[in-house]
Amino acid sequence: MNRRTLPALTALATATALLLTACGGESSEADEEIPGAGESSAEASASPSEKVPTAADKLDRPEMKFPSDFKITFDWQEPSDPDAAAALGDAENYIKAIHYGIIKQDPEDAAYKFYIEPFSQAHTYAKDQIQQYVDGGWSLMGELRNTDAKVVKGKAARTQLVTFCQDETKAFGKDVKTGKEVDGSADDPKDLHYSITVLMRESEKIDGYWRAVSIEGEQGAAECV
Repeated sequence: MNRRTLPALTALATATALLLTACGGESSEADEEIPGAGESSAEASASPSEKVPTAADKLDRPEMKFPSDFKITFDWQEPSDPDAAAALGDAENYIKAIHYGIIKQDPEDAAYKFYIEPFSQAHTYAKDQIQQYVDGGWSLMGELRNTDAKVVKGKAARTQLVTFCQDETKAFGKDVKTGKEVDGSADDPKDLHYSITVLMRESEKIDGYWRAVSIEGEQGAAECV
């Protein structure tokens, strides 16, 4: 029997229909620093290049340290295009921050809020994920692997779509009180693999600072199994 993480991680797939609508070009009025969103049209190069310093490099970013029994990894190359590289980096931070909030058991944790557009679908999703774990008395253990990232430009200015694969086969739920792994199973091993897409939008006032607007996922995606 294949073990799995608890519903907070796999809930992404069940909410896909809702999340897909969030990437259709709707703009948020919650933050005037951020322009309208768009969909992808061209893939960025995957070869690395020298990074040009931006205003975002001076930001006081939240520190995220995970316990020894949980590891989240991102195995991919940095794109040569500076916008694609910055969007990918902050999409990575957004995903990391959700799991950091779960570890801290804090649905209002400052780390994920740093990497989301306020009141966006990505904001709601992150908070709900963490809240599910808090309500269940669960944390995380094991390793969550993220691979095969691709970044494409959006049709609207200052937008990028980040797509990657997520592997939950070695990540498990942990009972907060006992510290023990929570029992679980997957009907199909493919259900532990996801293709995830995060729509990122850059601040108009802080070059190189990207925040998540929406997130969608496909469970058992062929390219990720």
